Formats: sequence, C-alpha cells, structure tokens
Amino acid sequence: MMEFAPPAIELRGVNKRYRLYHKPLFRFLDLFGLCPSDASHYTEHLALDAIDLSVWPSEKVAIIGRNGAGKSTLLKIITSVLSPTSGDVTVRGTVSNLLQLGSGFHPDFTGRQNVYANLAHQGVTGRAADKLFEEIVEFAEIGEYIDQPMKTYSTGMCSRLMFSSAIVVQPQILVVDEILGVGDAYFSHKSFERMRQLCSRQGTTLLLVTHDLYSALSLCDRFIWIDRGRIRFDGEGKAALALYESSIKEQEEHWLRQRNASLLARDQGPELIHVLVRTRTGFAVSSPVALETLELQFASGGSSTLVLADGAPGWDLLPEGNLDAPEVVDRRRCRALKVKGSIYHKAEWLVRLPPGSTICAVRVRSCYRGEEPIDIRVFTPDRELIAAGELLPSDDWSEQRFEATKSRRELDLQQQTDYGTGLVRINAIEFLDANGSSVVQVRHGDPLIVRVHCRKTAPIPDNAVTIGIGFAKQGSPYIGVVADHAVPLPQDEHEFTVDVMIESVWLGSGPWFVALGVGEVNLYKRKTMSYFTVDEAWYHFWATRMQLQVLSSSHLDATGVFVVHPATIRVIAPEHVEATRT
Repeated sequence: MMEFAPPAIELRGVNKRYRLYHKPLFRFLDLFGLCPSDASHYTEHLALDAIDLSVWPSEKVAIIGRNGAGKSTLLKIITSVLSPTSGDVTVRGTVSNLLQLGSGFHPDFTGRQNVYANLAHQGVTGRAADKLFEEIVEFAEIGEYIDQPMKTYSTGMCSRLMFSSAIVVQPQILVVDEILGVGDAYFSHKSFERMRQLCSRQGTTLLLVTHDLYSALSLCDRFIWIDRGRIRFDGEGKAALALYESSIKEQEEHWLRQRNASLLARDQGPELIHVLVRTRTGFAVSSPVALETLELQFASGGSSTLVLADGAPGWDLLPEGNLDAPEVVDRRRCRALKVKGSIYHKAEWLVRLPPGSTICAVRVRSCYRGEEPIDIRVFTPDRELIAAGELLPSDDWSEQRFEATKSRRELDLQQQTDYGTGLVRINAIEFLDANGSSVVQVRHGDPLIVRVHCRKTAPIPDNAVTIGIGFAKQGSPYIGVVADHAVPLPQDEHEFTVDVMIESVWLGSGPWFVALGVGEVNLYKRKTMSYFTVDEAWYHFWATRMQLQVLSSSHLDATGVFVVHPATIRVIAPEHVEATRT
C-alpha cells in the first residue's frame, strides 16, 4: 500500500484574539492579571477566525489579502513567533522565515557579523559557515558593504542580505512576508527564481505573502485569500485574482450598506436586514429579471411583503442598483432588473423587521427568461447569511420559496471578471496574426491584431468609445497600455467589431495577462480615475480573462525586460551636431 507524507503545515480551528486597551494603564494591569474583564477597559479583536489549513510538502502557496486581513498573523503563528489563542498548529520540518525587515539582525553589527550569527543560530559553524557566507554575499550582491554596520544599509540592501541568508541553507519550509517588495526589480526577479528552484529541486515548501499577484502567479500553484481573519478562497491563481479584484467592488458596496443602515437605524431602530437580488456574475444580465413580490416569512407565522410596483412600509430600496421603473410584463405589474445602466447589477433593500421576529423563509414571484444565474440573498448588516437561493428561469411567472439557512455563514463573494454599466457588451475577443489566423502567442517584433466583437444595448453618447488594452507581465508590477480615446461607432448597427492593430509587439518575452475595456470617450483623460471595478465610466471591462505568450526573438527581449522601446538611432559627425539643435 502506498504511503502518503503528512502535511508540512497543519492548522485546525486556529483563532487569534488581541486585546485593544482603552488606556496604557490597563495593558500594564493586565500583565499582572489585575485588569477587569469588561468593555470599559478593553475590547477584543479577532485577527484569525477558525482557520483550518493543510499545506503539503513542496507546495508553493501564495497568501493574499488586504492590509490587516490577518496574513502576517497567520505566518507568525506558523513560525511560532506568536501563539494562537486557541486551536492546534503542527509544523513538520525546519523553517526559515523572513517576516519582518531586520528581524534577527542587529543594526549595530556588520553584515558579516550578522550573517555568521544567523548561521550559528541554524547550527552552521566553522568551514561550513565560511563556505555559505561566500554564497550569501555573492547572491546578495552588497560587496564592500558587508563589513559596514547594518544600520547604514538601505532597506533594499537589508532585504537582499536577509533573503540570501534565509535560502542558502535550503530550508524545508520557507516563509516570506512581503519583504521582497522593498528590493529592486532585478533582485526581486532573481529571488523569485531562487525560490522556484528551491521548491522544484530541493522540495522546499513555500508560503509567500505578497501584494504582487502577477509575480506570484508565475511562482505559486495555490492561492489562499484571507479577509478579516477568515480564509475566503483556496484554489488556483487566476480564480483568486478575479476574487481579489472583485472584492474591491464588494468592499465599496459593504461600506455603502453600512452607511445606509446607520442612517436608517438612527430613526427606526437597529433591527434591519438586507434583501438582495443580484446577478451571480456581477455583470449585466442579457434578459431583464422581472420581480412582482418579495416576502419574508417569520417563524411566528407572520410575514413582511413587498409589492415591487407599489413599494411597502419598512422596505427601503438602496440607490446602488439597477432596478427599472414600474411596468407591466405579461399582464402583471412589476419592476425589472435592467440589462444596463449601473455598475451595480442588483436590487437591494434594507428592511426593518418587527421586534423579536425570526425569518424562516423568503418567497419570490418573478419572471426571468435569461440564462445567467440570478441569486437572492437575505443577510444581516454584518453579512451573516439568513437565506439564500437561485431564481430559476421560466417562460412565465413563477413562485419560489427558499428556507432559512441552518448553519452560520457569511454572505458569499462573487467571482467577478466583467465590470461596467453594460451599455456596450464585449461578446468575444480574439488574437490574430498578420494573416488573420487565430493565435495564442506572438513573436517579439511581429504584428498582432486584437479583434473585439461588441454589441450596443443603448444609444452611446457621441456614438464613440474609449478602447483600452492592458498587458500585465508575470513577475513585473507594471502594465503596458494600448488605447484610443475616441473610437467612432457605426450609426445604425447594434453589433460591431473593433480591430486593434499593433504593428509590432515590443513587449518582452514571456507570459502576459491581458485585460480589455470599452468605456466613455476620453475616459483616460479625466483628472482622477477610480479603480476599474467601481468606475462607472466603463461600459464593459473584461478583467484578466486572457493570456498571451510573447516568444523571444533575441537575447535582448529575453532577459526579463518589460518592453523594448522602438526608436530611430543615428550617428552624427561632430561638425553637424550643432545644426541638429533647435
């Protein structure tokens, strides 16, 4: 029978709570167990909430999330820098970590002294330490500075020396927390390549916290997204990237929900819940979703019902949505979720509940003939789910009832890749070569056509659009852009095709992620621009849906360069130089 190795890292039910003291004195008293345990002295912050995680030997795992999400706390618990408040942590193997710039290195000691001390701490001394020291200095490339105190080093030099010291002993588990972000692009690329070699050749297990998602995509096979102390996603990279980008929009929506809830609670009391009808993709539906009634049923036998065409007391429609005016559909008065018009493709209500009521089910009467999934969600202001379901397509009006959820869980995030108001819809995108043949790769210096098939869903202001294409390279934080600020559209045609003809691709070789958007005229010329997920100037933004491989044509474009810029180069005789000046 084949035996499988146990996980290199295993966490079960791990929680971490911090006490936030109202006065420094209370912290001091708590050291001696003298601080009273009540809200007037401190509150508790749950940094990690019921984390279950297994990381297997040789896995390369990227941990992503916004600042304060709990990423660093998780790594500190795995490396025993912190102890969990509760739960079990098992780590099998020697761990080398880079959690904080300067950690374990004394600023008054020289680089040489710090390196030898670090090696001795790992049990390496004598000639073995001398040999590894030379390797560390060579990889770090800090030269004569090795005998200078580390307090004289730049942050980039510190990070290079620390990283080199951490990886030279070939650890079984390497934990890196964003420290490479302070180095230059060259050393960052070199470090990522070194980590890749450690994992593939020596079987090192890697945990990498980074905000450079595109670099992580070229290195890590698995992505874990942490948000507010919980694991929200665990899977492959492109899906994680889509969730991470859509979370920006979700956080904006959550802030707006909290603002609206606080305004209503001021006059109506705190017993509010949200009722949400949304497209599962987060983008516009191709067919309207007609809604006649929404009913919240209570365990006591009563109910609260909204007739959409007339409204109802206690049901407040949030402005961030795409609900049309009252109309008649198949002899029934209703309101419909439109196919265009807002970046928020949903209808959402804040509902005041009768005191002491408990929701047991939600009933919906609707008519929807489309194909995209339509979700209904009922949840509390702190995002705890009460009821959830999917509206099924039907050729006629139908009624569906969804029971309340039995287990506590949070409102699910949308894995969104399409954004915008939907006034123009991108139906398909193709990469073509000079002969018009479909391709997925292009050689550096060759021509490329990006063909975009679109459809207008309504008249477009000025009957023109901005077309923008973004090229993001793995291993680089920069983006290359091709754009036209005013592309005229056919007057009478709803369907149209745009060819973006790139005469010569000057991007460096390697894999590139491609995003494409169609938006308002002169979109890029505005003084300020919002993040694309919440920017209402976009009609349709297709985010990181495609990948293009650029093949090398020379050593020049294959050395990790971002772009080889075209230019005219000429040699001028000395006596003619003055004549070229203006």
